[in-house]
Amino acid sequence: MKKQLYIGILIIAAILPVSCTKNFDRFNTNPNELTDSLLKYDYKYVGAFIPGMLTSLYSTVDWQYQLQQNLNADLYSGFMGIPTPFNSGKNNSNYFMMDWNNWPFKVAFDNVMSGWKLVKDRGEKTRPDLYAVATIIKVASMHRVTDVFGPIPYSKFGSGGFSTPYDSQESIYKAFFAELDQSIQSLTTFDKTNPAGKAQLKPFDLLFGGEYGDWIRFANSLKLRLAMRISFVNEALAKQHAEAAVNNEYGVITDNKKNAMVRSGSGIAVSNSLYVISQEYNDIRMGASMESFLKGYNDPRLSVYFRASGMPGAGFRGIRNGIDIKAKPDYEKFSALNIERNTPIRVLAASETYFLRAEGAVRGWNMKGDAKALYEEGIRTSFAQYDLGDAGTYLNDAASKPAAYTDPVNALNNVAANAPYLSTITIRWQEGDNFETKLERIITQKWISLYPDGEEAWAEFRRTGYPKLFPVVVNYSGGSIPGFINRLPFPPDEYKNNKDEVTKAATLLNGPDNGGTRLWWGRP
Repeated sequence: MKKQLYIGILIIAAILPVSCTKNFDRFNTNPNELTDSLLKYDYKYVGAFIPGMLTSLYSTVDWQYQLQQNLNADLYSGFMGIPTPFNSGKNNSNYFMMDWNNWPFKVAFDNVMSGWKLVKDRGEKTRPDLYAVATIIKVASMHRVTDVFGPIPYSKFGSGGFSTPYDSQESIYKAFFAELDQSIQSLTTFDKTNPAGKAQLKPFDLLFGGEYGDWIRFANSLKLRLAMRISFVNEALAKQHAEAAVNNEYGVITDNKKNAMVRSGSGIAVSNSLYVISQEYNDIRMGASMESFLKGYNDPRLSVYFRASGMPGAGFRGIRNGIDIKAKPDYEKFSALNIERNTPIRVLAASETYFLRAEGAVRGWNMKGDAKALYEEGIRTSFAQYDLGDAGTYLNDAASKPAAYTDPVNALNNVAANAPYLSTITIRWQEGDNFETKLERIITQKWISLYPDGEEAWAEFRRTGYPKLFPVVVNYSGGSIPGFINRLPFPPDEYKNNKDEVTKAATLLNGPDNGGTRLWWGRP
């Protein structure tokens, strides 16, 4: 199997040894940990692929992560902006689509789907706990891929042949729910009847150290996230799965100690690529929308999330996306990300589940709490995640609003206090507000708490229209993206290597294969 070949022939990996590809050698082996004693239990033969799957959710290879997410979703979420005039200033940030867009697809299929297929083939019957864990990781990864492109190859992956059909996003989401339900059921049985298996899972588990209960809570939390994602297109199905997740005997993640964070462990060193991209490449900085919200709210997370700029007396400065950047030094001194090489990589945290439940409660669903209490607990939990103390003053602030934005380099990028796209939402919960205002308040605070996961933040912006973000100043889409970008076009490499199937997949979209076409779950 060659590195450049695509998903049509990845099935070959299932009958080859672990060293069949460069990717598996690099990401899926750990000679210091995968010992003969584990081999005796047959866990190395199955579990060796799990660390590589986990470190590919957000690639820990710096340049890969930059192309996988940082130069698309991290920008489109409003969290970050680029100081670098890539491609002479015409690039993803201002909707000139680059070949970079191969990588959100490639990393997931080469490293996650291939790893899952090998776990399935080797351990579905003999090691069902590892297969359940691998399936949860697969859903955690592939929902991000379908949320970028829409239709993707999924149900027929690994079925043989040299091309792989695409599935509609609706059918993929239904498959996600079925897979999560099956994994939850399997791990529940293991947790109750075979607790000794945790020790065998532990060497491969960079999220929860082998704890089955934590994996079940994570799976329920994923199910809650995905249920809410489809709430505007199939509310009945969304309600069904959201209530099942919250009311499961294990429930969802509600404690920061149980957050799903990829971190070093068991002799496996995990590095956070955002550190290198921000501190060494100097290719990413705080986004202007993030500056507006955090400064306007006097939010203590500002100095936790970002570093003060290198501009004299400027404090914290964010870069607006889609602007005309002439030279890197113009914006390189804006606020870098306050992330270290060993900062754990966030996958899903407790604050998110509280905000999801708050929205569900506003919709009238059984979320085991009322909307106000869940919304406020989401903020408190986010504060607690960063040891920021009591959130009472912040929660009671009914006056502060997002701040106007000033670009000290180019006044053409400024956002005035009366700009129509500058949010006016306040913090304090108001029970008498209508659904739309409550939704905006919940999503705005959820968005702040999701940092630095631009993938999830971008998805929620597209689903709800909130928070209000600054549009691009310069738009090089040629008219195909009239407002905010909704998706990435299918990968250029797919048109080379899987042409017939990707051409068919375009008919599953709600429009042409470009960034302006809304995804299936996107709000009408």
